[in-house]
Amino acid sequence: MRVFALACTVTALAQGAQARDVALALDWPNGAAPAVEIVTVTRDASGAVLDTQRTPLPEGTQTTVLSLPSLSRQATTVQVGALLEGAFALQSLRAPVEGGQPPDRIRLTAALTASFGKDYLCDTGRVVSLRPAESGFTLDGTAFEPATLANSFTAPDGTTANRAPGLVQLERADGALLETCQPIPARPILPLTALGQDATWRLTTGLDGSVLSLAGARQATAGTPAERLATTIAPAAENRMRLSFGAYELTLDDTPCRLVRSTMPFPLQATLIGPDVTKSAGCAGDPLRALEGPAWQVTHMSGHALPRAAEGNPSFTLQFDTGRLTGRTTCNRYLGRATVDGTRLVLSDLGSTRLPCPANLRNLETRFLDAMEAATGFLRLPGGGLALYAGATAVLIAKR
Repeated sequence: MRVFALACTVTALAQGAQARDVALALDWPNGAAPAVEIVTVTRDASGAVLDTQRTPLPEGTQTTVLSLPSLSRQATTVQVGALLEGAFALQSLRAPVEGGQPPDRIRLTAALTASFGKDYLCDTGRVVSLRPAESGFTLDGTAFEPATLANSFTAPDGTTANRAPGLVQLERADGALLETCQPIPARPILPLTALGQDATWRLTTGLDGSVLSLAGARQATAGTPAERLATTIAPAAENRMRLSFGAYELTLDDTPCRLVRSTMPFPLQATLIGPDVTKSAGCAGDPLRALEGPAWQVTHMSGHALPRAAEGNPSFTLQFDTGRLTGRTTCNRYLGRATVDGTRLVLSDLGSTRLPCPANLRNLETRFLDAMEAATGFLRLPGGGLALYAGATAVLIAKR
């Protein structure tokens, strides 16, 4: 269903918000509640960090109120972590900021700290991702191997990384300090959906447990909730995680994966093992993460070039941000939802402003929104482009 918003809606979204109190619930395992540092990060639609806030929290705190300053008008998500001895012991999801307002309540749990990498925000403003390797680690893809000094690592170009709890310092080969980086909450693995290559199984895992659907197994009666299995997630090896639920285990490898029945890339390889499943391969994670980041500039619709703005840039854009879809057309802005249902892309709840627009351009905008709603999949093109497909037909082509 198409929803048309008033022109003032976008204006309100752009005005930001006043300071706001957010209730934090800290789900400490076994009831323990040590003293921690609360790290709050706000990000924009491209995922770039806009602001961070660090707040000490005394021992014994299980609920508290976090006072956030007025949010930037570009803020679209907020994420919170509880830092203990240099690592996050609890963490939240990236919660949406709606109309400049953060959510009333944010929950932090240990399960959401499970991630394949650790993110650090440097004093230069850049965010780097640290991932463990066989003997050292990689930092944004650059390998660092152990050096002579303890907790010191060296890259092939001579750059040195010195690690301490809650800190990474980068130095040039001559010893000059390049930047100092502190941990911020990374993107958690959960919630997670995994699908079998042979379409015989599907797993959905959230904070309330896992639901495993097996082909041929008796399904729950309509109206009866599916059985949820208590789930644990833990590292299994380098760049590998293991989910255990009931008599089953799902192994996740930090390697891109593609199902034979889908063009969309999944971020993780998955292997399911259980009493009636013998090492069944599949894919896991959210394919839409491959589309997040800077806005996509739409160049073609149904094989025809779209008009460009006066400065020469495409007039139509797409931007994906943790399930949110936003962008502009020739005269208006729009927003909606982006999800993946199994192997099907779903762009829904599209709404647009209704600013004055010539009839020919208004018609083009309608066709553009229709094309998005018709999309059922996407493909990353050679050279970094993007194609949205309706069945086997490419309806939109975009680039960055």
